[in-house]
Amino acid sequence: MTTDLLFVAARYLLMGAGVSLAVALGAIAISATFGLLLALARLYGWWPLRIAASLFVFFIRGVPLLILLISVYFSLPYFGVDLSALAVAILVIGLYFSSYTSEVYRTGIRSIPVLQWDAGRSLGLRRIAIFRLIIAPQAMRYCAAPLINIFIMAVKGTSLISAIGAWEVVMAGRELSERNFAVLPVYLAVAAIYFIICFTLSRLSRAVEKSAAYA
Repeated sequence: MTTDLLFVAARYLLMGAGVSLAVALGAIAISATFGLLLALARLYGWWPLRIAASLFVFFIRGVPLLILLISVYFSLPYFGVDLSALAVAILVIGLYFSSYTSEVYRTGIRSIPVLQWDAGRSLGLRRIAIFRLIIAPQAMRYCAAPLINIFIMAVKGTSLISAIGAWEVVMAGRELSERNFAVLPVYLAVAAIYFIICFTLSRLSRAVEKSAAYA
């Protein structure tokens, strides 16, 4: 490749990386929020809600992400739902990893001693106030680092969305490799992009772990 072609290819891959990162951030927001709701439902919900949340978690964790992406994307039109490939990717990846984040939240919440609840009640606090003011802040210290590790997995999961026709960094790399017949350099560049994003998140996880240890 000439210098001009390298510049164009790099810019094209960075555009794809921006799309991948946007999908990952959307999926992370969904997984963090819905995962917390699943954890609360399994811990404190009415028994039908606990069963439904548990079944959702067990089912999602037992099915590969790629199968879910393809199944949901090609099934939605039969139900009259018309979503773009990127919207489906954000929704499916977010829900998929919410099953993992829910386990992290649930473990973190259950790790707080029951005496903390008793102390809150002795102060005259209601159950919701005890959870919001006492339990949740302590649980998040234990949850933060494992959650970041799951978010790293979500970033890597975006590499699968080209299977449903979504354009992102992997699809951009495929187009460049087919156009320039430079398969190895292009995919090494794609790998480098994912490495930089995931390495940055992993360093953040280490920093969170250290801060939690000294808190």
